[in-house]
Amino acid sequence: MQVTKNRSILKTISYRIVGFIDTFLISFFVISYGSENFDATSPFYLALIVMILKMIAYYIHERVWNLYKYGRINQKVIRLRSFFKSLTWRLAASTITFISAMFITSNLDWTKSIVIYEIMSGLLIYYIHERVWNKTQWGRIKL
Repeated sequence: MQVTKNRSILKTISYRIVGFIDTFLISFFVISYGSENFDATSPFYLALIVMILKMIAYYIHERVWNLYKYGRINQKVIRLRSFFKSLTWRLAASTITFISAMFITSNLDWTKSIVIYEIMSGLLIYYIHERVWNKTQWGRIKL
């Protein structure tokens, strides 16, 4: 089984909507807790930059994983494949978040906190997103 580019695009969009909210909320709480003169522009800009960069990275990640057959049995995808995809995505995503947060906040403590919280929430969100998408056959091609 392979997946179409349209499926990858729709998965990218749906994941990045959830990811934008996650990044915004995490950075909002981290920055507001650590700042006396807080406004929501830094968390918003961080979430926006991360959303754009991760949208591109997520699509590429999906297309690369589509090249590998590991964990695909007929029209099913095993949980271990979803787990490994979660780990490889989290590595890429956390790197993007780290660089973006340092660029926006210029504060290593805030950046580390944002990345740590995002790793914890991101692994769970990605895994659940994968399992939900594995329930639908739309955009899959039988070989």
